[in-house]
This record gives sequence, structure tokens and C-alpha cells, in this order.
Amino acid sequence: MNFREREVKITYIKEAILCVTFGTVVGIGAYYVFLYFNIAIFGWNLGLIFAPLAAGYAETLLANRIIGQGIGAISAFILFIITTFYSFILKNPTLGFNLITVGSVAVILQAAFPTAVNYIILSVIFGIGSYLSGICTRIITYINRRKDYYYYKHILKEPNKITIEKVTPYDEQKSNEVINNLDFYFITSTDPTKSKFINLGQFHATAIVEKDKRLIHSTQDNVELATLNNLKKAKDKSLIRLAQSIKSAGGNGVINLKIEYGLIGLGGDSYQITAMGMGVYLK
Repeated sequence: MNFREREVKITYIKEAILCVTFGTVVGIGAYYVFLYFNIAIFGWNLGLIFAPLAAGYAETLLANRIIGQGIGAISAFILFIITTFYSFILKNPTLGFNLITVGSVAVILQAAFPTAVNYIILSVIFGIGSYLSGICTRIITYINRRKDYYYYKHILKEPNKITIEKVTPYDEQKSNEVINNLDFYFITSTDPTKSKFINLGQFHATAIVEKDKRLIHSTQDNVELATLNNLKKAKDKSLIRLAQSIKSAGGNGVINLKIEYGLIGLGGDSYQITAMGMGVYLK
């Protein structure tokens, strides 16, 4: 580890301690407010749940601002220990495993491991919802098709005519000109050894596009071309947003650049493209 890396690590630790301290103070303040005003339901003080949540949120908010990424909502664990000790041990040692403790644990886990917990929630709950939605969509589609069939056959007395919109390839020249004129370096390598740089932290930018429902009756080639167009547009948009975000922080490049593609929404009705990497100032 060279001197620069050691200096960056020490700075990160100091900033992380500051974020945890800030979150803990906010959480204790929130818990005090709930206790002072006795904000409770059926005798259970809601500070048990909302104080750790406030601590984790405040810590994450500050960490994203000064570090550029979350650090695990450590203050949420600290507040969970404080509220549990005060409420279940100090004030009422007879309390045991109950709905409030389960709710508190769930909130802490979500605050500390948002990606993992949210992934489980999305995978299980929205997975079931998407399946049921898919069934409903197929039923509605079948009903609409039968309705159109009888309308054209028995009322208009003519074949069902479906207008197929022609899709043209996406012209990337304009967006490429914008990207090339950003005066910004996009580097996929993790270590540009030929240049010295200042690490500004992790950055990401996201673009979301909905699937074009107008192409539901179109040809397969049209659908594939439209999908490719949308992905290219969203990719270029996320790169431009990433560059603008890093430039606003004083940087002029990104290293370890990655682009991730995914489906979001109920039934995967939208595309999400995320560009991410380490913002740097290349000397």
C-alpha cells in the first residue's frame, strides 16, 4: 500500500466514523422524541422501530454525500441495541419475543442490508405478483382478441386489420457526438497506470425506459429492433448522466466503468440501465 492509498483509507475511516456518529445522534434524538411524546400503539412505543430507521437513513444520507456510497447503516445496529436495552431490559425486563421485536429486527436488517433484503422482497413478493399479473394479462389479452374478432367478423364484415408500425434503427451519431464532446475519460480498467489520479468515490447513474406496448401486435424483427434502440438510448443517457455527476464533483474521468442491464417493474415492463464506476480526477 503506497502513501496515497494509505491516506485515502485513513480519510475514509474518519468520514465513516463521522457518518456513524451523526446517524447515532439522529437516532437517539428520534427515540427521545417518541418517548417524550409517548408516541405508541397499544402501549408499544414506535421509537423501537423508527429510531433505528432514522439513524440508518441519516447515516446513509450523509455517507452518500461525503463518501459517495453507503457504509452499512452501522448506527441502525447501535440504535437497535440502545432501544432494546432501554425498553426490554432496563424499563421492562419481563418483555420477550413479540411482534415489536420482530418488526424492529426486520427494520434493522432492511436498513443495514438494503440490497439483500430488497432483493428477497422483490424476488418473492413481486415474483408472485408478476406471475399472477401474467395470468391476468393473458386473460385480458384473450378477451380483447375475441372482442376484436367478433367486432370485425360480425359487425364490420371484414378481416381484422392490424397496423404494424415500422421501426427504424437508432442513429447513434448524435449521442456519440455529445459523449465525445464531454471532455471526459471513460476507462474500463481498474488502474490506469500511466496516469496519476485523485479518487472521488463511487458514482452511478441510471436510466429507465418502458417497453413500447404499441408494438404488441408488431413483427418479431420490429420488437427486437425497438428493444435494441431503447437499450442504446438508455445506455448513452446513463453514461452522460454519470459523466455530468462526476464532473460536478470536480472529476474528469471514471475508471472501472461498468454498465448493468436489468428488468424492473411489475412483470418486467421496464428496462433499467445503470452506469457505475470510480470517479477520478486524472492529472
